[in-house]
Amino acid sequence: MTWARFDLGVGVIALGALDQLWGGIEDLVDVVEVEPQTLWETRSGGGMVISPEPLAWLRGCGRPLLAHGVGYPVGGTTAPSRAGVLASAASARDLDAVHWSEHLAFNVAGDAHAGFLLPPVQTPDAVAAAVRHIGAYQAAYDRPFLVETPTNYLRPVPGDLSDGEYVAAIAEGADCGILLDLHNIWTNERNGRQSVGEFLSLIPLDRVWEVHLAGGFETDGYYLDAHVGPIDPELLALAARVVPTLPRVRAVIYEAVPASLAAQGVAGLRDVLGGMHDIVRMPPAASGAPPRPGRAAGRVSVEGPAPSGTTAEREAELVAYTTRASDRLAAPDPGATLMRALTDEARLSLLVRTHPETLGGLLTTLGRERTEALLQDFLAESPASLWTEAQGDAFSDWLAARAT
Repeated sequence: MTWARFDLGVGVIALGALDQLWGGIEDLVDVVEVEPQTLWETRSGGGMVISPEPLAWLRGCGRPLLAHGVGYPVGGTTAPSRAGVLASAASARDLDAVHWSEHLAFNVAGDAHAGFLLPPVQTPDAVAAAVRHIGAYQAAYDRPFLVETPTNYLRPVPGDLSDGEYVAAIAEGADCGILLDLHNIWTNERNGRQSVGEFLSLIPLDRVWEVHLAGGFETDGYYLDAHVGPIDPELLALAARVVPTLPRVRAVIYEAVPASLAAQGVAGLRDVLGGMHDIVRMPPAASGAPPRPGRAAGRVSVEGPAPSGTTAEREAELVAYTTRASDRLAAPDPGATLMRALTDEARLSLLVRTHPETLGGLLTTLGRERTEALLQDFLAESPASLWTEAQGDAFSDWLAARAT
């Protein structure tokens, strides 16, 4: 696989509001990245496809397209759904995606769904499983495939691979590219995991073919990878040091949720994209050496006993805890509590889309406190799902059963 460095250039994720802002920013956008699963609808006869209207807009925007999966990650020991992989490949093909990618995370453990992307358990068993899962993607569509570096709010675990070792082992084992989400690994560093400099010293920089940048915010002692707001100046400065060291990088992409895109407007997005173009224009570093370590320099000290249980058992425990199916954690971790809250928020946000009138009626009839208690019961008693329709159906079924 050969290509010119930055043959794709500066881009943005195609989420809601982009089409409304497009006329004011298109001169600064070289490439558009698509999350196909966010645009899916059920086709007649079954199966998922990108809805015709957004697909037509994307095909007509006059830019090369990338496909970035958000539904069937490759980082768990449970294989992603075969149907989901094939539907993702079909969507990438419909987009004529130049390359495509998925997360080094997991959202399924056995038969249990997490309803949220959870950080991988970084063991050799997980590496071997990820390599197998990536192979299924590579067999389904013959364009270059990349894995995204994960966000992880958990403490480092004794005996597990470090963040950089884990990503490097998978990329080399699967012979795939790396989507270096600088915001993710900067988030990890800020929350006490491996420093960005240490991480980059361990991964094969020639496999970094795409970079993500985003905004976030602080909450409850953590910095969140929230995809909200412009790029932090400190992260932009980090990107200016890192990107020149990447010998085969093709694109730098800005990620923001639809509400953030709309709030920033054309003027804000032009500032963000202009700063990214400044970085892309920088000459490559002569030595290719990784940047100096950041605020958490060096290898993170990991103390305590090695975890018990297999990789799959540890994944199942985290899914059960974050979905409120269980309150048990073998090794209590405040990061897991944070992820439980984030999972709650993600699941409830789906209900706002599917049951706005029902929720409004509950608030009117029961009041806020009793409605919140009712929703907490739903979260604990009903299975999680990442998909809007499935979580909405689960809520309908749960309400019906509760009424009997």
